[in-house]
Amino acid sequence: MPKIFNEENKKAIQKELIECGFALLKQGGLHAVNIDVLTKNCFIAKGTFYNLFENKSDYLYHMMLFERARSKEMLHLYLNENGQLSTNNLKHYLFWLFDENPNIFSYLTKEEQTRLISTWPDKYLTNMNNDKETMHMLHALLECPRKNPSWELACNYMKLIAGSLTIKDIFISSHYEIMIWDIIDKITDLLCK
Repeated sequence: MPKIFNEENKKAIQKELIECGFALLKQGGLHAVNIDVLTKNCFIAKGTFYNLFENKSDYLYHMMLFERARSKEMLHLYLNENGQLSTNNLKHYLFWLFDENPNIFSYLTKEEQTRLISTWPDKYLTNMNNDKETMHMLHALLECPRKNPSWELACNYMKLIAGSLTIKDIFISSHYEIMIWDIIDKITDLLCK
């Protein structure tokens, strides 16, 4: 990357590329996320893209990370005046997370999901430290945290919901939302008194 790009410029370009990528993904799936189109839309050279991301697979992983970071920022809207999270607000945040929060996998076909996952290193898919950090952050914000929560099981339930979004069509649609709320209740029971 040319020396004229400082860290702030790099982050701004990465953000612009990721936002553009989400727009393309929503319009046409994985096939629509074309590096030539991305660089043209963001007015950067293709070499600049490859200085920021190793390849398209790495870029898509960073799209997922960007969305996770945005989700954590949204959590602040659910905190009370003391900066804490009530059990009820935790439930509503979790529902927002699974209902409204864009997930790159929800815009991919099953074949695209399989192809993308096969290109990612294991560290992209199973990051126990990230899981633990996220669950401990949630737990620390709770008004009434459970002593010694089963964060691993709560995390697995969250992943169960996230995974269900990618195969939503196999569920009985009239009871899908009820199922999600039941799982959210299980998560809050594990984390809250």
